[in-house]
This record gives sequence, structure tokens and C-alpha cells, in this order.
Amino acid sequence: MFLPRLIEPGNSKPYERMFRAAEMADTLGMHAGYIGHHSFTSETPDASAPFVVMGALAARTEKLRLGTGIYLAALHHPANVIEQVSQLDQLSGGRAILGVGVGYRPYEYEGYNVDFHSRGRRLTESLQVMKKAWTTGRHGFDGEFFHIPDNLVDPPCVQKPHPLILSGGTSRSGISRAATVADGWFSLPMETLPYVQKLAESYRAQCAQAGVKPYICLMRETWAAPTQAQVEEEWFAHALEFHKYYWHAGTRGDGEDPVLQRVADGEKVSFQEFVRDRAIAGTPQMCIDEIQRWHDAIQFDELALYFNGPRVEGAWEPAVQFFAQEVMSAFR
Repeated sequence: MFLPRLIEPGNSKPYERMFRAAEMADTLGMHAGYIGHHSFTSETPDASAPFVVMGALAARTEKLRLGTGIYLAALHHPANVIEQVSQLDQLSGGRAILGVGVGYRPYEYEGYNVDFHSRGRRLTESLQVMKKAWTTGRHGFDGEFFHIPDNLVDPPCVQKPHPLILSGGTSRSGISRAATVADGWFSLPMETLPYVQKLAESYRAQCAQAGVKPYICLMRETWAAPTQAQVEEEWFAHALEFHKYYWHAGTRGDGEDPVLQRVADGEKVSFQEFVRDRAIAGTPQMCIDEIQRWHDAIQFDELALYFNGPRVEGAWEPAVQFFAQEVMSAFR
């Protein structure tokens, strides 16, 4: 489940809802809680220092795995990322997950004086550095971007040889990176089912060529209620704004999505045409059917739920509990 912080001007405790969400997810038996990462960006529910936040979450949970979904690892030196992830894995008792991606905002790279256009190669090399260090227990790397002497990796990870590494991305190089230097592919919620299916097929083919087992974490927007009318009232407008924002920010998925193009242009779309092939939203049975349909098509290993509904106190938590009771229970 995606764990958002509360975006509310003047709020002195923006992470309190994230803490409660993590505690709820842990109690409800969810597999993992993911938090996003952005720098110099206040309008998204993501953290600028996610490993600090996840350290606090580790102290508030017992079984919930804690992951970045996703972390802009190319902004930072891999030796530092190794130490932060290893420390989180120690603090959480072996519950860390590292989800990474290249991002799409040039100003974040400018802020760290990192070349935006080389971010893909930089991320690939970062993952190579991390895997080597965690596997051998030693640093020592001489590449295009990073030159690291032979130092001890301290602290070590609890999970051996290292926590699960998921890599996001929809480009050809992004899919290749997930298959060759990560442990799995993290599919974000902007793309439609037919497009994700094509990407998943490409990813599985490259995994087979590399001789590795595929792992797909599928993130989807989610909302459930007793009636479709209630879902439309509580969630639909927020979902439209979410996709409109990210479309204009440059994350356009396949770039040929006529429904999202209409949303971005401010045109009206119906609930049915928006949800179809895009989100898991509706009555419990509608959600159950959609999850099964997505699984039949994608064969995902993990479903990360993004409850992108009202960001006000008291509106979000009941929807999560309802989904767990009425939808998750069908798959246990």
C-alpha cells in the first residue's frame, strides 16, 4: 500500500497520517507499505528523505515491509544509499525494500548538480554498485560515474544477500534495467492494462534471456465502497486530478492514451471509461473482478494499492479498512 503524507498548508504534523496508515496496514495484514521520493517538490505526497521516515515507520510496525516507491537513486551516491538501506533493514528486522526509478523532473537533478540526461546510465551503474557491495560485503567499484575504494559495507543487511530491489520505468532501457540489474519491475499507476501487458511481456522475455526469475509489483489506484455512486462521489474527482497533474508533469505512460488526453484537456469523461483498464475502483465485487482480470493479464507477484481519495482527516482510513475487509479477504 502507498503511504502518503498529508498535504495541507500550515499542518505542523504532515506525517501523522502516514504513521497511522502504516500502523493500519500492519494491523490489516498488508504485505508492504511504500512511500515516494521527490526533492524540492511540495505538491506531492512524497518524502524528500524517505529512509528517515521509514525509520520512524519501522518503530511503529511489526510485520509490514517498508519500501520506497520509488526512490530517485541516481540523485545520490550509491555508497550513501547502501548505508541508508542497510540501516533501515537493521532497524526493521529485515523488512526493507528498495524501489528505484530515474524520475522526470529536471530541476531535481539541477538541485543536486547531477546531469539529468545521464540519469538512466547513472541509475544502472548505481544498482551494479549496490548489488556488488551487498553480495560481497565490500565496496570497490570503478565505473563511468562512480569510483569507490575497497571499503567495508557497514552495517550489513539483515536480508541476504540484500533487500528486494525493484526498478520502475516504461522505456526500453527501464525494462532492461529491471530485468538485468534489479530483482523486479515496479509498474506505476499511470499506464493502462494493454500497455502494462506489453511491458510485462517484454520484461519477462528479458528476464528469461538473462536467466533470472521475474518479479512484478503492480501499483494501481484503488477505492471501494458499497455502491459505485459512493465511489464516484468520494474518489473520482481526486483520481482525475491525480492523472491530470502527472500528465502535465510529463509522466504520460504510453503517451497515446485518448482518455487521459481528454482529462488533461479538461474534457469530461465518465467513471466507467476512466476506470476501465486503469484503476481498481468500485463496489467490492467490481474490485475483486478487476484484480483477477489484471492478474490474469499481467501475472503480477505483488499489488501495491494507492488509495488516492480525500486528503482530509477521517475520510481515508475507513476506505482502507473497508477495502481490506470486503476485497482483500477474497484473496486470502
